[in-house]
Amino acid sequence: MNLRCAIYSRFSSDRQSPISIEDQIRKCREYAARQGWAVLEEHIYADHAVSGTSAGRTGLQRLLAAAEQRIRAFDAILIDDTSRLTRKLADALNLYERLTFAGVRLVAISQGVDSESSQAEILFGVHGLIDSVYSRELGLKTHRGMQGCALKALHTGGRVFGYRSVLDVDGVKLQIVDQ
Repeated sequence: MNLRCAIYSRFSSDRQSPISIEDQIRKCREYAARQGWAVLEEHIYADHAVSGTSAGRTGLQRLLAAAEQRIRAFDAILIDDTSRLTRKLADALNLYERLTFAGVRLVAISQGVDSESSQAEILFGVHGLIDSVYSRELGLKTHRGMQGCALKALHTGGRVFGYRSVLDVDGVKLQIVDQ
């Protein structure tokens, strides 16, 4: 069967490479080609520098609106992995149910999870739980690192008035007081 495919990609912060979107789309295209499926250029959706913990992402909302049309333009949605779709367990299960109810196949290519599988609901749930826990733990580790910098009287991130960034001999950014 020659499925018509949409692609969804996302990266979460402005500190990550925008090339990540291109890489995710490339991997989805390659997967579709191996399966003999068609990627519809007008149905490639992306969210740039937006957290996966928010369901209000513009690209995701446009994808869902297209998927839930009475006459859909595509049969399947390809994502690199489940964390690109969401990093919240409740949202992962909700999105899985919405898409399967709408008759849209969902394939997380890196994890080999396909909503056509009899184990799909369990696998999307397990990956949704893992993605959710990872997001929370990353937040705690980031806070711990920032707290360590603050305790050493070092800059914890963002722009600071009265300072400028310079590179030290190792190429590491330092904050130097302008005088």
